[in-house]
Amino acid sequence: MKGFRPRYLIAGLALIGLVNAIILASVAWNRQPPAQSQLLLSERELGSTHTYWRKDNSSLALRLDYRWPSQADNEQYGLSISAEKMAALGFQVPAQVSEAAVSRYRRQLDREALLVLELDGPALQREVELVRAAHAAALRLQASVPDSKELQDAAKNAGNALEYEQQRASRLLVVDVGADQQALRARYPDRQRYAIVRGIVEARVSSVVSEWTGEGQDPRPQSQRVTWLLGGSASTPGLHSLNLPRRWHATFDSLPQQDELSGMDYPADQPRFTASVAFGRRLEPWFVEVSVPTTKVQ
Repeated sequence: MKGFRPRYLIAGLALIGLVNAIILASVAWNRQPPAQSQLLLSERELGSTHTYWRKDNSSLALRLDYRWPSQADNEQYGLSISAEKMAALGFQVPAQVSEAAVSRYRRQLDREALLVLELDGPALQREVELVRAAHAAALRLQASVPDSKELQDAAKNAGNALEYEQQRASRLLVVDVGADQQALRARYPDRQRYAIVRGIVEARVSSVVSEWTGEGQDPRPQSQRVTWLLGGSASTPGLHSLNLPRRWHATFDSLPQQDELSGMDYPADQPRFTASVAFGRRLEPWFVEVSVPTTKVQ
């Protein structure tokens, strides 16, 4: 029996070596030029998983922060992907919505899909305009009742929201979802503004209870009071943790540490960094260059 132990050890080491070789080969193939896209990001899009910098840490990971466009009309009520898009992705969307159909819809298995991320483009400008309009409305209300402390606070909060949107919020927004990479790239050809990434799409359902507008007690059965909304949401596990190569760790020496407890953003007058992030053949990102600019990145 003792003679078998070295064989097991050798076999185990060989398996580890094979797995590592496959991983390295996959990374190398992903980074073969040309890159599918390359975006110039800042800390608005790259958040730390813990702190920006610790001298006793041998590794540093950042997450790619993106967001979905706001739904000004609230028609989807929190559903990021419309029912029409879900059908295009291969989900079975019932023509007649009932509790049974809704139950079948939400039980469908998740599907792989592609998300298009837009950097500092029309989607971001729309977000700014929505918040600016809300701020203007809050100021008008405040002016109509100058002594109202509640309206003063509302106007101040709206102003803070506008400042956050313009200076701190991620400039990276999801603008499309699909399954055909070539079709999406043809639709969004600018590789310095649009990145295509892999995601997992899940069928989601929300509901809205309609108010009774008639007289007396609502006579409608519960099934007629609820409107079901079908759609979906998506996640991108591959963007949750991007390891920063060690050669750029020292770049973060000049950056203040992020308060892990409060989760506050860095003050606007603190040094910021820029990072050129490329997306390769497998649509997986990696850092091309990282630096702390002498001028602020807005």
